[in-house]
This record gives sequence, structure tokens and C-alpha cells, in this order.
Amino acid sequence: MRNFFLLICLICSFQSFGQSGEKSLLYEISGKGLTHPSYIYGTFHLLCQQDLKLSPVTLEKVKNSDQVYLELDMDDPKEMMSMMNKMYMKDQGLKDLVSTSDYEYLNGFFKDSLKMNLESMQKMKPFVIMSMMYPKMLGCTPGSPELLFVQQATTAKKPVLGLETADYQFSILTKPGDKKAAEQLVEFVKDFQKSKKEFNELLALYRSQDVEALYLATQKDEQFKDQMEDLLWNRNANWVPIITKAIQEKPSFFAVGAGHLGGDKGVIALLKKQGYKVKAVK
Repeated sequence: MRNFFLLICLICSFQSFGQSGEKSLLYEISGKGLTHPSYIYGTFHLLCQQDLKLSPVTLEKVKNSDQVYLELDMDDPKEMMSMMNKMYMKDQGLKDLVSTSDYEYLNGFFKDSLKMNLESMQKMKPFVIMSMMYPKMLGCTPGSPELLFVQQATTAKKPVLGLETADYQFSILTKPGDKKAAEQLVEFVKDFQKSKKEFNELLALYRSQDVEALYLATQKDEQFKDQMEDLLWNRNANWVPIITKAIQEKPSFFAVGAGHLGGDKGVIALLKKQGYKVKAVK
């Protein structure tokens, strides 16, 4: 994991859940006077179609909940419009952020490997441009588990809500700055095969739900430890009061990047500190 793109993929989807070795992405929240349990599910934000299958148990928990929370309210047009607007730079383009030789290298890669014109993406933020390589890394046309949850909630006539706003999430993702993100884009492309190999090894662990192995894999990278506070821990702390208020009011279902669940500052640990019982659901 040597670039910001892989880091985002991992923190959105991989970490230890701090459990006793059980392999699961679905957790039940109970206790502390709750008359009905609520549930939280760890997602990976883009997956191949064959992986976009929710288990019958997960679908049942969504159906039996009164409301569905995602990181963002993805059925709110205003939130989605805000997200789209945040994807672009205003005063500079990619050519202003990298050397001429590096830009030519990037341009060649996009033309030859992705059949895409980098010129048309000049104003996109570097981490957004990086995301254009997701299908090539996965070897498929990816889909979003979050959109699948929105569809399920809509079919079941459940309201969809967000734990944070698009503006806040983008402020965190872009905090390192466009210059640094552009440098990481160049590094990523120049070492694409190694990055792809690392990514797919982690994806295989995700598919097997081997969260302990995933946790160990994420701990090997020293480069981004200084960003964990913003990307994970602060957001977890912000979410827990929203989660606890929601579950006290009505049975709720939450779907967030699985990287937010694990560790002593993860959502599961923070809920337990509040006095709730959190257990894996097979």
C-alpha cells in the first residue's frame, strides 16, 4: 500500500473488527435497554458484480429495520450534487501539479491501458482521476454496495439517512492537498502492477471475510499512519452519538466502510464502551 488510493480502499473496507476470530461483516447491536436490536455492516465501496450479493440474513435485517444509515445520504440529490461539485479543481489542472515528463507518462498510460483521454480530466482532483483505474484493478465493471442498500431500503420503503455530509467527507479525503495527491497518482501508475497485486490480495481476504489477516496487512504501511486520525478515528467518534441516538429511537441498519469497525477506536469498540453489546452475525 504505497498510495492514497489504496489507503482509501482499505480504510473504507478493511480492518480488524476486534472480535474472537469470527468471520463476518454483519454485527448486531443490543443491550442498554434496547427493545429491538440494530445492525451494522462493513462494506467495500466498489466491487465486481459477482461480489455484489447481500446474504439473506443481511437482507432480512435491512427489511426489519425502520431506517437505513449510510456514510452519506445517497438518495439525497443535494448531497450527490455536492459530491459531484467537489470532484473538480478550480484554479489549476493536473498539468500544473506534475512535471512534464510525469504528465506524458500518465497520459500514455491512460491512453494505452484505459483507452481514456487524460486531457478531458484536467480539472478533476487527482484522487478522482485515480479512481478511474478501479475497473482495471478489479478486472471488471464495478458496482456499489451502498447503492444496493439504497435500492433495498427504497423497495422496503425505509428512509435512507447519512452519518456525515459529502462536504465533510471530501474535506477529509482532500486534506493532504492536490499536489501530494498528484504525486501519489504518478507513483501509483508507475508501479501499477505491484499496486494491483497488493490490492487484489487484500480483496481476496475481504471476499473470505478474513478480517484478522486484513488488519495485519493494513498495519504494514507506515506512510499513512499520520492520516488515520482524520480518516478513521475522528469520523468514528462523530458517528457514534448519531448511531446511539438512532438505535434508541427505532431499530436501525447501518452500512459503513468496514475499516471503521475495528480497533480500540473503531465503531464496535466505541459502542461497547457506551454499554452496548455488539456481536458478529454469521
